Amino acid sequence: MKFSQYIKDKVISIFIILITCTISSLFMYIVKININSIVFVQLLFLMSIILGFILDFFKKKQYYDEFFTDFNSLDEKSHITEIIKKPKFIEGKILYDILKIENKYTNDIMSEYKNNFIDYQQYIETWIHEVKTPIATSKLLIENNKNIITLSIEEEIDKIDGYVEQVLYLAKSDSVEKDYHIKKVYLKSMVMNEVKKHSKEIINENIKPIIRNLDFYVLSDAKWIEFIIGQIINNSIKYKGNKAEIEFYSEKEGNKVSLYIKDNGLGIQSQDISRVFEKGFTGSNGRKGKNSTGIGLYICKKLCEKLDVDINLYSEFERGTTIKLTFTEAV
Repeated sequence: MKFSQYIKDKVISIFIILITCTISSLFMYIVKININSIVFVQLLFLMSIILGFILDFFKKKQYYDEFFTDFNSLDEKSHITEIIKKPKFIEGKILYDILKIENKYTNDIMSEYKNNFIDYQQYIETWIHEVKTPIATSKLLIENNKNIITLSIEEEIDKIDGYVEQVLYLAKSDSVEKDYHIKKVYLKSMVMNEVKKHSKEIINENIKPIIRNLDFYVLSDAKWIEFIIGQIINNSIKYKGNKAEIEFYSEKEGNKVSLYIKDNGLGIQSQDISRVFEKGFTGSNGRKGKNSTGIGLYICKKLCEKLDVDINLYSEFERGTTIKLTFTEAV
């Protein structure tokens, strides 16, 4: 707080004081009080007022300086009332009490929201597990009654299963830390599991998988990383080009291991690349009828942030796309 700001705030009080001094001086002059006495009294009065203003200014300045220092140092600004001292001047006390009441109200609302969110999340997870039961049953029935029609139905059920899995991981993405277990995992094993899982689509779409140089161990959670790899494979299949290939390989740099998933598909237009990880963004490819939801890469990005895995995307339109996942090497 600057002294000029303080004086500006006190301008009405100063004006009233000056008017009072003028009127009282005139009154004392009229009643024949000595001029020197009048000057002495008024100077004494003004000096006491000025001293009071100065002391009040420094008291408030010290408080507000500490307040803003504490406020700027906080990551969560809403916690300011938990660390600031209660001021000793009346305006500050009133604002402090209001902030305390407002903070309690906000915390109550946030607590209620959090509880509702947890209930909703648990409901979604329960619902998904319930839905997976008839999906699994349907697949078993199809397996025992294979024909052209049931195989077509199976393809659609696989799509439903994929979307259900997306919803499950999206629901869990805000609390990944409660469900993941970071440990030493084999990179090649995770890739092979997802290639095998998507083998039917890869074969049906006549895509050639290329797997090389994946003999590394990294620190991560296999279940979550396999889901991320699966989402990337889905995109490569969905936006495949002629003589389609999906290449999986890795490179080591220092204590980091990077997994590259590269395809020679449609690629992404340059104006869309910066937005591919946004929720619901489908880009020009998605608008051309590829049934894109814009959720897959958004979930991948969100999970990677929770797992401390860097994810980067490089693409050239009509040439293909490469996604790079960077892990810490397990020793």
